Amino acid sequence: MSSRSGSPREPAPDRPGHHAEPSFDPGRSLVFPAPVPAELRALGDEVRAADWPVRLAFRASRVELLDTLCRWQTLRALAYLHLLAARKGDERLPADLRVVPGPDTAGDPRLPELLTRLERAAVDLPADLLDAIVCDSGGLLADNRFAASVLAAGLTADSRPRDPDEAVSRAVVLTSYWYEVPERRGALALAWSANLFVRSWLAWSWQFVHGDPAGGIGITADPRPPRPRAADLPDWAAPLLERVQGSP
Repeated sequence: MSSRSGSPREPAPDRPGHHAEPSFDPGRSLVFPAPVPAELRALGDEVRAADWPVRLAFRASRVELLDTLCRWQTLRALAYLHLLAARKGDERLPADLRVVPGPDTAGDPRLPELLTRLERAAVDLPADLLDAIVCDSGGLLADNRFAASVLAAGLTADSRPRDPDEAVSRAVVLTSYWYEVPERRGALALAWSANLFVRSWLAWSWQFVHGDPAGGIGITADPRPPRPRAADLPDWAAPLLERVQGSP
């Protein structure tokens, strides 16, 4: 599949990418990122970008495309977090992360193979990190009258639209899908939550020295929203839920 030119060098695997400390929320932990190597940080903006639809359509094929893009973007952000946390992974992963999800790339026959590699890295995330992301999606899925606007604003901004018209179109389409296709809310929420975690990780790693008590409460919510029910999430999230099933 086509991707943007260049790939980061493999960061040194001997330094941990983060550390965790117990929180005041029983059974949970706070996450403090380590400084991110420049070559890995350079992927941070690219990996959150997706070519979300700019035209609204409720045909089955378009709704299925939305689900594919949500799955792809969720796994992509989680795979990037795997690199941030573990500082090592499949040598093909950096190139995989540069392929931007969109209507055109979603039709590539090599997509299933790419998604398999991304899922492998995503499921290999530490369970506490993955659980935090899943729980954040649950916070969006809860009774929240601002959920649609929060999600549309976040995913649109991360998508790096070319101009204001494209930004407005994407925000309107994502908001409409949230309201009109409620069975896809779980997929949208996971994509939003994974992107948010990437953004938070990079922001904290930039501001604070690894282990510095001035780092405050870390990048995970405290107290954390409850984990959503499996029925509220898409079927493709099952491997992620299995990974965190043992978490409190």
